[in-house]
Amino acid sequence: MNSLSNAFRISSCVFGGYKNILPGRSTWLRPIQICSYKKTAEERLGIEKPKRPLTPFFKFMAQMRPALLAKNPSISSKEAISWTSKHWQQLDIETKTQMTKEYEKDLEDYKKIKELYQSSLTEQQKEDIKKLKEEMAAAKEKRKLKAEYKELGRPKKSMSSYILYMMSRKDTSQANDFKSYQEKVKADWLQLPENERKKYEKQAQEQMNKYKKDLEGWEMKMISIGRSDLVRQKPTPKKSDKVSSMEKPNSITNSKTEQCQSTGAKNNYKQTEPNSNL
Repeated sequence: MNSLSNAFRISSCVFGGYKNILPGRSTWLRPIQICSYKKTAEERLGIEKPKRPLTPFFKFMAQMRPALLAKNPSISSKEAISWTSKHWQQLDIETKTQMTKEYEKDLEDYKKIKELYQSSLTEQQKEDIKKLKEEMAAAKEKRKLKAEYKELGRPKKSMSSYILYMMSRKDTSQANDFKSYQEKVKADWLQLPENERKKYEKQAQEQMNKYKKDLEGWEMKMISIGRSDLVRQKPTPKKSDKVSSMEKPNSITNSKTEQCQSTGAKNNYKQTEPNSNL
């Protein structure tokens, strides 16, 4: 009995017969999305990359998913994984061994196909993949940092005077085309009287001052709890600035030395100058 039959046998025991569940579900044989899926760099570039085979556990999950969804369509991914993990532990050793052997064979085939795929890539494609992967990694770190800021209560940056003006308008909800609306708001902002504009600029400055104060307090708190990695790094002076600052005292010292030397030379000259009265 193969692994698929065993999987259906388990679903039969749990749900009361898979034959009564699967009819009407015409998509159950299609590739199954187990978790939230994001495109790889190769897929974004339109390059077809061979996919690594599913491990025995995830293959078991893919086989059990149709029956599980039929019984509980609103089940979450977390609950589905928990349910699958529980029944995976109850699966007989014979089926697990067979699935492991199938996985090892699929893995060998995958490695061979991957070698052919790597050799078929051009240098430009390799460079594009590398660049895009770096961009995706940087974007992921940025999202992670943003989520961490939100969780730790980092103050939000204050709005500019222009944004405050835009938000104060009452015709925001009536805008159908946002791009055209933005152009209209920009034109109105440029034609706004000076006294009206100063009102928004003052409001923006007050919010900015509050933001800076709150941010400094938040950064002090982060330092106190050992999260100095979240604190802004102060700009370090350039090497040229250090050199120039070091040269200034030397130049002053040199000028003073030269002045002393010239004074001493004059005194020596006076001492050696013959007396005209003699």
